[in-house]
Amino acid sequence: MGGIFMDASRHALFVASAALMGLALAVAPGIAEEATIPGIQGADHATLLPSGVPVTTSGVVTGVFGKGFFLQALIPDGNARTSDGLYVFLPNPDTFPAIEAGQVLKVTGRPVEFKPFPELPIQRTRKVVTCGTTDVTEVPSNDRDKFLPITELTDVSAIEVLGTAELPPPVDLLPPGARIPIASADAPNTPFDPNHHPRDYFETLEGMRVRIPDAVAVSRKEDGWDAFWVATAGNLATDEVSASGLPLEREDHVFPEVIQVHKADGQPRLALVPGTKLGDLTGVLTYENGNYMVVLDQKIDPAHLQAPTPAPQLPLSPGVRIASYNTKNLSAVDPVARFQAIAKQIVTELGAPDIIALQEIQDDDGKAITSVVTAGKTLGLLVNAISAAGGPTYKVIALDPILPNTDGGEPGGNIRTAFLLKEGTPVTPGMTERLFDGADRCTDQNAFKFTRKPLLLEAAIAGQPYVLVNLHLSSKLGDDGLYLAVEDPQQPSTADRWRQVEALLAELERRYRPTGARIILMGDFNDVAGSESLKPLFDSAFRFTSAPDSRGPKFKFSHAHNGVRTAIDHFMISAGVPADVVKQVIYLDVNVDAADQVSDHNPIVLVLD
Repeated sequence: MGGIFMDASRHALFVASAALMGLALAVAPGIAEEATIPGIQGADHATLLPSGVPVTTSGVVTGVFGKGFFLQALIPDGNARTSDGLYVFLPNPDTFPAIEAGQVLKVTGRPVEFKPFPELPIQRTRKVVTCGTTDVTEVPSNDRDKFLPITELTDVSAIEVLGTAELPPPVDLLPPGARIPIASADAPNTPFDPNHHPRDYFETLEGMRVRIPDAVAVSRKEDGWDAFWVATAGNLATDEVSASGLPLEREDHVFPEVIQVHKADGQPRLALVPGTKLGDLTGVLTYENGNYMVVLDQKIDPAHLQAPTPAPQLPLSPGVRIASYNTKNLSAVDPVARFQAIAKQIVTELGAPDIIALQEIQDDDGKAITSVVTAGKTLGLLVNAISAAGGPTYKVIALDPILPNTDGGEPGGNIRTAFLLKEGTPVTPGMTERLFDGADRCTDQNAFKFTRKPLLLEAAIAGQPYVLVNLHLSSKLGDDGLYLAVEDPQQPSTADRWRQVEALLAELERRYRPTGARIILMGDFNDVAGSESLKPLFDSAFRFTSAPDSRGPKFKFSHAHNGVRTAIDHFMISAGVPADVVKQVIYLDVNVDAADQVSDHNPIVLVLD
């Protein structure tokens, strides 16, 4: 188990009170059928028992969590298709004396399949604004509708303490695909198959004690967060990790070996950076916010953590530098420290580029839902912060939305793209235009309805004409995750981005000759280069290519989702740009895997000769 846990004994916190032994904790139950926990769970995602009929079952308490506790059979049934644990829901825990891990209980309640309510950061309601107005309504979130249910006992009428027992030994987590690539979490219209489907495998361990051997943190954890993502280090193959040894998205693998964990009860404040070695972790497997999750049963001692070794950095080459930087909803109402942190990265890590393409710049009053659409104050504060950090003076090249709430993002924020141009640089700006911002901006005919409008800049770079387009395509909000109630997850946002790419290509072809045109697309594409949505770029007359990181594919990532790194920010370069002009492309991992994250995206720097 290593030395990272504060408690010398894994059961030190869970000793039952002898005074409670044999004491009934509620009124005598009514007539109830006897049932084992595996019999209640059944060999599928839902119990086969009728929800209106109470049952009596017994087991040992393995942990207290939320408004209830986990109960696991003392003697497993030997069937790998059924779980030996379940959750007991106590909405009014004061009705019963305290429940503690290690107690052997007989419990009477009603078996149900319950879809957990969303927990933060997922909100249970969301604001919806009418395009082009400040009219807002609050509607229920539909996230819960897609969640898988968990089997639990509710309407508990009686609990009897029978004694105490050692906690059952944990089962090592080893889902299908943990050691060889697997392209999906389930297969549509197929029987329950925990040997081949990760989604079914986790169901067979729902409510049971599990172990994650030799765990490594694969996501950040700020000290105020309850949950983060880990994996068994030995299950991460060399061809599916970044240069720092962390999960890196690949088309044929969904990373079932990466699992969310929830801090143990009483865990002191703890911040983690990806790559931190944690030793063996144990806890109880459950389900929350559309993902399976292990609730840890032991506290992590920060004094015994092994810090990761940073990946080597490559110095930026001399030349004309263009950077793409997603500022994560930067607004004039943000703390001064946030502007200072971004400015410091721009000056030190990015080397004060000649051109900076910014995404997610909010208006001057942030997320307040008003008629304010200007961002001059937001951008001015950033320019001043760069100068105060020892950087050069930048000129702002930006155009505000004409109407509020036409560009998506956080309601009221009016996020947009913008350019910063360094004074004294060998770049001469020309015409600037917000594309697709005409009278049809709020109609379904506009591919960029409720999406950031592309900002086009014509410029002469070292005497050569270029067309620069700063993009932020539709997000993946609303796409299905791996572990939902559907066996065949759908990605409806792909069609939205595909339509935007097609519209952009048509507009570029209308304006510029494909042969010889030096066009560079940059920004947050919200998809990987090999996706269906971005395929038209490579098949077009402009023959765009996605610029690779100069150090190799293990360095190319700009974002992380559920512990897996992915490249959704890009430089797309047309065939009209001579190959020998592109000197270097670097994805700077200054945010995704950093202890102090300024944005949730890594910036990219392109160097032209």
